[in-house]
Amino acid sequence: MADLRFCSECLYGTSHPLNLTLDDAGICSGCRIHKEKDRLDWNYRWQLLERICNYYRSTSERNYDCIVPVSGGQDSYYIVHIVKNRLGLNPLLVTYNKYFNTELGIRNLANLRIRFDCDILYQNVNPLVVKKITRKFYLS
Repeated sequence: MADLRFCSECLYGTSHPLNLTLDDAGICSGCRIHKEKDRLDWNYRWQLLERICNYYRSTSERNYDCIVPVSGGQDSYYIVHIVKNRLGLNPLLVTYNKYFNTELGIRNLANLRIRFDCDILYQNVNPLVVKKITRKFYLS
């Protein structure tokens, strides 16, 4: 087993599930990535994103420009808002039946579709596959 070491900034160890690595200064890869956001030119990156989106934008209102996976949570609303209202794309929203959906979650997905005037594709996945995925990620 490798020698357990800890980040000098956040104190996460090298045994972290995300396989953090420490540099020569004893700072983990997570802290280095986190600091990177302060040095990025966010205006340039937004313009780059807009150029990429322009390439994929359809000339027909009936075609989808992109696919956006959604769960119905707050992050889904924010992402769809950015894609639809800020970037002007026509997304196809996609979600899958996890077989333990709550009433609120179902209502949130319906509201997401209505609020942003988007189509949503509900996919039913084999429940045995969902069970395997859930076990793998919750019991690891």
